[in-house]
Amino acid sequence: GGENGGGVREAVVSTQSTGINAEYGRDSLRYLGCIDISELTAKQQQEQAFHIALSALLGDKVYNFGELLAHPLLDALKVACPWIVELLLAFNRGDMDKLEELQPQWTQQPDLARNEVALKQKCALLGLMELTFTRASSSRSIPFHEVAKAVKLPVEEVELLVMKAISLNLVRGSIDECDKVVNLTWVQPRVLDLKQIGEMNNRIKEWSAAVEKTVAEVEGKIPELLAS
Repeated sequence: GGENGGGVREAVVSTQSTGINAEYGRDSLRYLGCIDISELTAKQQQEQAFHIALSALLGDKVYNFGELLAHPLLDALKVACPWIVELLLAFNRGDMDKLEELQPQWTQQPDLARNEVALKQKCALLGLMELTFTRASSSRSIPFHEVAKAVKLPVEEVELLVMKAISLNLVRGSIDECDKVVNLTWVQPRVLDLKQIGEMNNRIKEWSAAVEKTVAEVEGKIPELLAS
């Protein structure tokens, strides 16, 4: 409805900064857990959702968007301001292409426009996390050029990105400068969306099949071992 979307549109096109900072980002995400949306009007829901979404995007220690994306409060934005929901989804998957595609919309918001460089780096860090998460644990030695392609960065910037991710404890691993390979052993646990859960389920099935194959091979050799 036109009336209900008013608060969000005012927030989006306002030339005044909301002054959202990193501390507010963490606090507002904690606030999500105790909010009762039935006590808020439609306009209040949209305004709260918009500000929490902004603070999650801008928070320098917020690298987990799953809880916010699953929260019913976000439904208030799906009609009133769909681009910010798409932006949250893009960050959740570290999707640099989607970030670029939505740039005409998000650069209209002063806080986001002013933090363009930081937002792009944050999305690239999330892209590295997603790349690590989607690879089997046995194949997490990733060439620099593959990382560069996934996060849309020049190859010479990959090492710095990985160092930043390790320093933020988003991933753990090492960098092989000679072979230009990143060896990642761990990725920070996150609340997953349905697509990510599906990917994890596939990997568990692959792992289970590999274990069954190994067990069958070992069982096949037991008579030989007993005979010897």
